[in-house]
Amino acid sequence: MPGVSFQRIISSSELMNNNLKPQLKDFPHLQDESTQLEALIAQAKVLDNEQHTLTGRLREITRLRKEAEQQSQDLRSRVAAQLRGKLGFENETLLGFGIPPRKRSRKKATKPQPTPQTPPPAGEAPQAGGAKPDVKP
Repeated sequence: MPGVSFQRIISSSELMNNNLKPQLKDFPHLQDESTQLEALIAQAKVLDNEQHTLTGRLREITRLRKEAEQQSQDLRSRVAAQLRGKLGFENETLLGFGIPPRKRSRKKATKPQPTPQTPPPAGEAPQAGGAKPDVKP
């Protein structure tokens, strides 16, 4: 039955079985089906309990695994820090331990600084746009 929960199926099966038992003398041909239904209900309840137990165990294992991962990361970080301290941050041997060495810094070539422009004489104000003033001889 699509869309019907497990608990609803079990409870409706139990209801049918409980109401069928007193009526079996009127319906003797349903004796085998009633016995099978009772066995299936018991089996389904056992399986449901086992599923709940395993779900709890899964959550516990997941929590323990996450704790182990965190402890592993912490320990790995401490060991990596000690190896960097002993070997040096840029040592290529660190790669053998799965630790990327720090990249060596390159010194950039110094660019010559441009010479500052001489300011205009004190009496002249600079013109907008940086154009030279028109001087008539």
